[in-house]
Amino acid sequence: MAADTEWNICAPGPSMSQRLVDSLKGQRVAVVGLVFELAPWADMLIANDQEWWAKYPHAHDFKGAKFSANRIRGVHLCEPGATNWCSGVLALQAVSNMGATVVRLHGFDHHGSHYFGPYTNGLTNTPDHTRLIHLRQFENWQRVNTHLQVINCTKGSALKCFPFEEAACT
Repeated sequence: MAADTEWNICAPGPSMSQRLVDSLKGQRVAVVGLVFELAPWADMLIANDQEWWAKYPHAHDFKGAKFSANRIRGVHLCEPGATNWCSGVLALQAVSNMGATVVRLHGFDHHGSHYFGPYTNGLTNTPDHTRLIHLRQFENWQRVNTHLQVINCTKGSALKCFPFEEAACT
């Protein structure tokens, strides 16, 4: 399979680390939220929440493509109408739109906090009931997008709609 059809998406779950993103250098990488600080060299940044963009104005300086489903100055509009999707699902849609055929998910724990701990700048940490909604969003997205092979590389992830294949993640 051609390298340009394979993508890695890095989310800010507790398993995310500098070491992990550094191991992906040279591959196609999309980052969700604050992971852009660990991988400023990534190809794209996805954050759907308008308030997130307001709290992290330096994200606008990210050199790669920037996506949201909300209208935000300097950020590409991805999948209008998906404003209620969590950023991880939007990231899957963004790489699919870029022609991905294989996607590896990293840092998609969907339990605990973030690799950087809880937000302390006024943003809300995801409560458990919202996490369940996000899991259903992934399941619904997966049912419609069967053309895309998604591999969850996050050990212990609560996200079960995509297979975990350790050999495919190294």
